[in-house]
Amino acid sequence: MKKNIVLIAIITLVACTPQKAKAVTFDPTVRYSQEVINARMTSWKNKDSRVGFPNANSTNGSTTPGTAASWDYVPGVVAKGILDVWEYYQDEEWADAWYQGLSSWALSKTATNTGGSLDDLNCTKVYFGIYDGCKPSGKFENSTNATYCMTQMGRGADGLEAHKASYSISGTSSSADGGWYHKSNYGNQMWCDGAYMGPALLAQLLAYGVSTTLTWADVMTQFTSSWGGLWDEDADLLWHCFSTDKSTGGASGWVYAPDQPKIGGGYHSAEYWGRADGWYIMALVDVLEAMEKAGKKGDSDFLVIQGYLKKLAAGLVARQDATTGCWYQLLQYGSEKCATQGTDATGSSTYKNVSSGGTQCNYLESSGSCLITGALLKGLRLGYLSATESGQNIQAAAKKGYEGIINQFLSGSAGSYQLTSSCQSAGLGSDRNGSAAYYLIGKDVPIQNDSEGKVLGAFLMAAVEYERAYPPAAAVEPEPAGGECRCLRVNINE
Repeated sequence: MKKNIVLIAIITLVACTPQKAKAVTFDPTVRYSQEVINARMTSWKNKDSRVGFPNANSTNGSTTPGTAASWDYVPGVVAKGILDVWEYYQDEEWADAWYQGLSSWALSKTATNTGGSLDDLNCTKVYFGIYDGCKPSGKFENSTNATYCMTQMGRGADGLEAHKASYSISGTSSSADGGWYHKSNYGNQMWCDGAYMGPALLAQLLAYGVSTTLTWADVMTQFTSSWGGLWDEDADLLWHCFSTDKSTGGASGWVYAPDQPKIGGGYHSAEYWGRADGWYIMALVDVLEAMEKAGKKGDSDFLVIQGYLKKLAAGLVARQDATTGCWYQLLQYGSEKCATQGTDATGSSTYKNVSSGGTQCNYLESSGSCLITGALLKGLRLGYLSATESGQNIQAAAKKGYEGIINQFLSGSAGSYQLTSSCQSAGLGSDRNGSAAYYLIGKDVPIQNDSEGKVLGAFLMAAVEYERAYPPAAAVEPEPAGGECRCLRVNINE
């Protein structure tokens, strides 16, 4: 039997004075997606640069605005996160400012239409959300804007075609043939990151009916190729990257992989990086969603991708930190794994994440935790994941993961929220060897505590999925006659 229990909380009104950022304790009545967008839409970090998007609601975005975001995959990830939240809350007038601000930004841009970098093409995804708002019957129906969005999607498809033509693995007589390089200078390499940037984009373009010579077979080639070279059956995790040829792309120092027959031996990174696995699992869910949109749910290709998702989800949940619900920078270790500058590596120009002689231990990392949590929640919502997979409680892990993200990585208060503990960047090459020391103290892996874009976008994707599954319960009641107090009414169904 359902009962409505009314809780009345007396809230003391105090002057609004700036406060020092402090850790946030998860509150199930708060819509964190809305709060973080309002605090950060105009001001966040892309690596070391402060950038932002326009926010048409001048009463929000109280932080000092950054410069206009450029066309880059990081702004693309942030924009997608904002648009995911807008899509769910678009019936609320307070959400319109986000769409309008992003529209003014995206409609002034031109999508990349050349190959060479899957990262550069990923930003094309912004046009899916903008198109959904301005298409016929959309909330902001506008035929001119809808046509522009479709044109830019077409440019993104052209870029993928060009990339396939010039930057594909060939001649290995293995399942890696046909796989796309992550970037032109990473010859014969496939990265977890690339699965999200390239084939996941292609799947969405196909689902939206964009004209291209590429097909669903191209999508599948990218995933069968990358999975064959990256998946470690013993660890139930994905290596960050593999190469079929150590003489190209700076792979000479990587780990030889005779146990990876699907890529003819080859080489892979030495560690399992949290955000890399996060990119991949989010790509799998997004591709399944696109397949369903295109009427391919349940066919053989769909089941292959779903099988990858189920395996990776179970492997990642097995590595979840039991105390916080979050995931570590290096998935296979806890905080006992440390690196010391000058001991684990030489050359301050290469290893400079900590001060001279300093030590950085493995840490709970926010962007990977957000991507993993968001993918689990979305996979559950769409029915691609069951509550339990391979003995792992996926549903409980996803819920605990999101609540842990708030407790561990959100600081400040409404109007000034910050996302912390994000790895700024990590790559692989001749001066980036993929060792544990690299991921902890490498030259480009400092810890960002200023809402870096990769965690901001990933957080919003996770937040809206959590709010779909567990809607915030509170609503502020009007002030009683006489203005004695403000009361918070919470309806709890038993």
